[in-house]
Amino acid sequence: MQEDQKDAAGLPPEENSVQKSRKKKGTGQRTSSQGESLKKKKKRAGQKGSVTKGQAMDEEYRALRRKYLMLEEESFALRKELMEVENEVKALEDEKFELLDELVVLEGLLHAAEIRSKGLF
Repeated sequence: MQEDQKDAAGLPPEENSVQKSRKKKGTGQRTSSQGESLKKKKKRAGQKGSVTKGQAMDEEYRALRRKYLMLEEESFALRKELMEVENEVKALEDEKFELLDELVVLEGLLHAAEIRSKGLF
């Protein structure tokens, strides 16, 4: 009876179902290979994106580094200027105290010898 039941390809139904399942596997393999190629394409695109992100991060780092170095230079220049101003302030304060000592002597409140002995003049 099984010999009587053959499909158009001349195979019994059991063998036909095996072939169909094999064909499906073959189709499935094609789909998985297509999926793998899609994954590879996406991976390459992701790598290109990561390269772009990496380049952007490098550029950002360089920009921040340049800004930092400029700020360091500016800080150094300002520190130098501050020291000059502080030295000038000290010189002016010393001059002010000398003038104040002279004024005290001129007004006769203290004698010059007293001021010199105290180390003020």
